[in-house]
Amino acid sequence: MKIKDITAIVKILNHNHLSQIHFKQDEFEIDVSKEWRSTSKNDLGIDEKNEDSISEENYIISSTIGTFYSSADPDSKPFIDVGDKVNSNTVVGIVEVMKMMTNVLANNDGKIDQILVSNGETIEYGQKLFRLE
Repeated sequence: MKIKDITAIVKILNHNHLSQIHFKQDEFEIDVSKEWRSTSKNDLGIDEKNEDSISEENYIISSTIGTFYSSADPDSKPFIDVGDKVNSNTVVGIVEVMKMMTNVLANNDGKIDQILVSNGETIEYGQKLFRLE
């Protein structure tokens, strides 16, 4: 395992607000843990009243880094297309990180207005994936 692989594991831990992660690949095994401290928006100086008015559009945002896939396998049709209605539990894609697949959920109700990522594209934590009407 290389240092970039370990860095990716730590990013998964941080970006998903996990307190512990265990990873094993062949003969290599690693445990990483972290103590999280909760911070309120007021502590950060964020005005919660104006936060909603900053962006008028709703987006489905990536909660992790990895490779985005728009369908379950290359021969399947995409989970969603422009114009499809979604709810908070709708699977809109899959993200692969170090051979682990994670469903991407809409986490909002709405209608897909624009798809902002391509199948097989590397995505970042917090990246906008879809725009909702």
